[in-house]
Amino acid sequence: MKWLPLIFLSIFPLHAQRIERTSTQLDVMIPMFHKWQMGDAASYVEKAEALGHKRVQFCIALQAVLDKDFRVRSIGMYRDNRSAGKPNAYYPFDEEIRLELLSYLKTCFATASQKKMAISVLLHLNSHGEINEWRNHFDFDPLEPLEKISYQNGYFATVMQALEESVEADHEVEISVQGEMGKTVFLHPESWKSLIETARGKTKLKNAKFGLSFNYQGIAGTAPLTDKMKDEWKSLWNSCDFIGISMYQGVSVIPQASDFDLALGLFLGEFQARGCPLPSDKPLHFVEVGLGGGGLSSLDWKNYIPAKQAADAARSPYLGTPIGDRINPWSQKELTELRIRYHKALCEFLSTPRSRYPVKQAFLWNFGSWDPLGIENSDFVNPTIRELVKTHNRNARTNTHYGP
Repeated sequence: MKWLPLIFLSIFPLHAQRIERTSTQLDVMIPMFHKWQMGDAASYVEKAEALGHKRVQFCIALQAVLDKDFRVRSIGMYRDNRSAGKPNAYYPFDEEIRLELLSYLKTCFATASQKKMAISVLLHLNSHGEINEWRNHFDFDPLEPLEKISYQNGYFATVMQALEESVEADHEVEISVQGEMGKTVFLHPESWKSLIETARGKTKLKNAKFGLSFNYQGIAGTAPLTDKMKDEWKSLWNSCDFIGISMYQGVSVIPQASDFDLALGLFLGEFQARGCPLPSDKPLHFVEVGLGGGGLSSLDWKNYIPAKQAADAARSPYLGTPIGDRINPWSQKELTELRIRYHKALCEFLSTPRSRYPVKQAFLWNFGSWDPLGIENSDFVNPTIRELVKTHNRNARTNTHYGP
């Protein structure tokens, strides 16, 4: 089955005829992985504006408690303890958590709106407690209650309320209703379709767009390969305004724009292999993209941070570190050169519009060592990449391509 994505790439070339269309800008992700970052999110928006960005993506994360089979038992927030003098603690979603989350979100959404910045939202869950697992393997139905409150009625509804109460009705808003949670989507497609269509029918936001986001590989997590729900999956893709990708596929040691074409072919090939291809005109978003400086070694196939050599970092863009004062991969010249070339190749890729599977939005993962712009942490700033991104975005706003 491994050959299917490559055949798919050759059958459906991504470099199809170019039509009149502007290039895609490379914008900023605002990390909101816990309540302390949520409180700082407005200041991150101001940094993005200072760098000339006209759109920001808020990546919001709540915590999930899992059972041994990685089924979600509750969703909530890790925060300061409600009892004075006791350590921080996890609290399942309740009215107090809802109001706290609502307050953080309204503040940062309003800041972006006041600065006339378009808003994208990406929703994550991170495991909390004794069982630690990646969200792509979580099993839950977004409509089913978890300790009385469902994903839809708790977490998602609070995000929608915050948007509706903090931005004008005609503001440009795009919502990835989940990110990197492929197993739940492939197990419960009808529920995710209901969540999207219910939100679309109820919202006051006239220009709201809704989508689903997946990892660059392993799109379905550990959901079994089956033909039983092919029609439901296809119907779900059709109900989405876009499909998002966490784009961390490996690149060449000297990165090329074509590396991202290959990565897209592999991603799209997984949908084809499962019998539920994405429509060729469906807009794609890089909801996450970046290079972290960690490495997957070809000698022992272990992870190292920093990478031992540039080839190892190019193989594993998803590896990096959040803490710059302990480990900074970019103190090594070889890795810094790779980093600059990676972002040049990415900007070149985004500068070439495509009529099939168009990449309409792209967001750097502005967190830890993936953040050359210094949005969340100035320890990892690279002035060359900052200027590269500014120049790319300025050109993207003014350049239009015509013809083949």
